[in-house]
Formats: sequence, C-alpha cells, structure tokens
Amino acid sequence: MARQVLLSDRRNLRHGLLLAGVLLQACGGNYQAPLEDQSAVLERTPPPIYSTTGVSTATGAISSSSAAGAGSAPASSGARTIAAGVAVQPAPGVSVNVVNEPSGIRRSTLGRAPLDGSPAPSSAPPPAAVQGGTSTPALSAPPAPSSQGAAGAQRHTVVRGDTLYSIAWQYSVDVRALALANNLNPPYTIYPGQELTVNISGVSSNAVAAVPALPAAPAGDAAPAPATRAVDPTPERRTGNVPSKVVDDIAWQWPVQGRVLRSFSASSSATSRGIDIGAREGDAVYAAADGDVVYSGRGIQGQGDLIIIRHSARHLSAYSHNSAMLVQEGARVRAGDKIAEVGRDSRGAELLHFEVRVDGAAVDPARYLP
Repeated sequence: MARQVLLSDRRNLRHGLLLAGVLLQACGGNYQAPLEDQSAVLERTPPPIYSTTGVSTATGAISSSSAAGAGSAPASSGARTIAAGVAVQPAPGVSVNVVNEPSGIRRSTLGRAPLDGSPAPSSAPPPAAVQGGTSTPALSAPPAPSSQGAAGAQRHTVVRGDTLYSIAWQYSVDVRALALANNLNPPYTIYPGQELTVNISGVSSNAVAAVPALPAAPAGDAAPAPATRAVDPTPERRTGNVPSKVVDDIAWQWPVQGRVLRSFSASSSATSRGIDIGAREGDAVYAAADGDVVYSGRGIQGQGDLIIIRHSARHLSAYSHNSAMLVQEGARVRAGDKIAEVGRDSRGAELLHFEVRVDGAAVDPARYLP
C-alpha cells in the first residue's frame, strides 16, 4: 500500500512539472529566477565618472560579488575603495582622491587672526591648495604693479632724461608737492635709479604755496644757471595781430592754427587730457604764453616728442606729437615763439595735442585760449 502511494506521489509531481513547463512556454519563456539566485552572475555597469574632459564610463564592470566584501579592492586596475562595499573605477587620466589615503585630500589647520588685529597665536603655515590630487603651496598676495607709468602707482624709478616736471606731469601731481613729498631741497637734483614717491597726500597746500618755481634740470644734472633764451636754430616768431586772452594774469594764444579735432575730457580713463588741433605736418608750433621750457624729450609714453613750458609756479602747458623740437630745457620763450613743428600721433593723424595743467591737474584749454 505504501509503495502505491509513493508511486502516485511521483506521478503527481511529474504531472505538476510538465504543467509548469507548459505554463512557462505559454508565457514566452521570460521567466527569471529570483534576484537572490542571480547574485553570482549579475554584473553591474559602473556609473559615469565626470572629469574636466567630459563624461566617461569606467572600462570593465565591477561585479557585486567583488565589491560586497567591506574594504576589498576592486578587480580592475586603478580602482579605489572609498567606503565599505563601494568602489570607484576612475576614467582614463582622472585621479580619485580619498580622505586620509596617501596623496589624497587632507585637512590642514586654518590660522585665524583676532578681530583686534593682533597676531594670531598659531604660527601654522597656510593650508595647501589641492589641484588634481597634488598639494601645492597656497598662493601668496600678488606683487605690486610696476610703479613706472602705472595709474595709481605710489613710486617712480628715475631714468636718465627725467625731470621733476616730467614725472609730475606723468602722474598728474603738482611738481612742488612732489619735491616736498620726497624731501628734496634746492637745487632739487634727482638721479637715475632714484626711487621717488608720487603719493602727495601728506603734503599740505600751505607748504606747496610756499615753494618757489623749481628749476628744469634733467636727472643727474646740476641746476642750470638762471634761464636765458636758447639759441633757436631757425629763429621764427609769429607776426601780425595775434589774438590773446588774459587768464590768471597770463596772456594766452593759440599754439597752432587749425580746427579742434577732439575736445577736452577730464575722465580718469582718458590717456591724454587736452585737445587735438588738426594741422599739416611741419607747420609751426608756437609757445602759448611766456615761460620757461622745463621738459623737451620723448620719455613719457604715448606723448611722442613732448615739450612742457612753465608759465608760473602753478601753470604749465604741453605740446605733444611734434616732428621736430626746436628748444631745450632751461630755455626762456615768449608767447608766439616757434618751439616745434607739427607731427603725427600714434594713429598717423597730423595734429598737435595741447594741454594745460594748473597745480598738476589737467584743465580745459578752451578756458585759456582766445
């Protein structure tokens, strides 16, 4: 009897398996074993790794069985274990930094200065900057810009040919204040290589007013003898009835005959603060008023051949982009004397650039010209 029951159970099991096979075939053969039965064969594709060169996917799959063990290294070369059971396969050319791993990201102590400005108690060096997995020293403060010819500069290095007037003109400061700021005394001699401050904020206006007119001596030269009229190689003087205008007790006249091509601009962004007067190259340039030549050269960038004339302790005029300069520093000139010839600016335009400065500051020449 037991034997018959056992045979019956086997037949029932066989029929059940056949029925299950029929049902699986009817379902299209899409049956899959439970997920826990696939763990030995399932392969997971690693996620894309973002780098500076774009998105790339690590080559070679990381199997769940190899990453399941805490702290086990991935099978593929170059992979890093960043946490228990988590591994990363870097893209080609991309390094992975892991906290506290050799050559990885590390924290450094930050130094904090007290609010009262007293020194910080810790003398620890500044933290390192990490770039591409490599530690580099933190950047220091950028060096100060070169003082020569730079806007907002605090110091100027004297070069041969400089005069106090050309330096003051270059930085738009009063020449008397420049001498006081540098503790210069008569005869106010300066030398190549000498460092001068151009910061005149500590000089009082009363002290400036007490300084007489400074001589026009180039760097390295002693002050010239009392100014006498220089010998003009081609003596020429404007003749006829020349219009003039008296402003601040000085009689002014136009330095050249022509049309104003560009008006005055007091903008700090303007490279030249004056007016451009159109004329033909070689036309005569005349002194706008009586005075002394305090600079004749081309040492100021963007001005070409430049002549500066001092008309009083406060008033200067300048004539730029000359094709020829006919007077030297120290020469005494009268209004209407020919001092230069018209040239071209950096763009090739035929013109004279004319400026007037009062106490070192640029003013509109139209206020002084008739």
